Amino acid sequence: MASEKDLRCLMASRRKLWSPVELCEELDVHVCVLARLVDKARKAGVNIQMTNNEQTGHSNKLWLAEV
Repeated sequence: MASEKDLRCLMASRRKLWSPVELCEELDVHVCVLARLVDKARKAGVNIQMTNNEQTGHSNKLWLAEV
């Protein structure tokens, strides 16, 4: 089972916008589990941002906003 640390490491491995589908496939988890992982990671202080706009084709994209 994937953890919020796995999520952070995956997102940090490549600087890109991730779709929820891509993250689910890479972590081998269901989208509901991904939502819980994102929530846990955010509560642990990981700065995961989400966007949905014209540039992303009006689809949700997530990225790791590290300073």
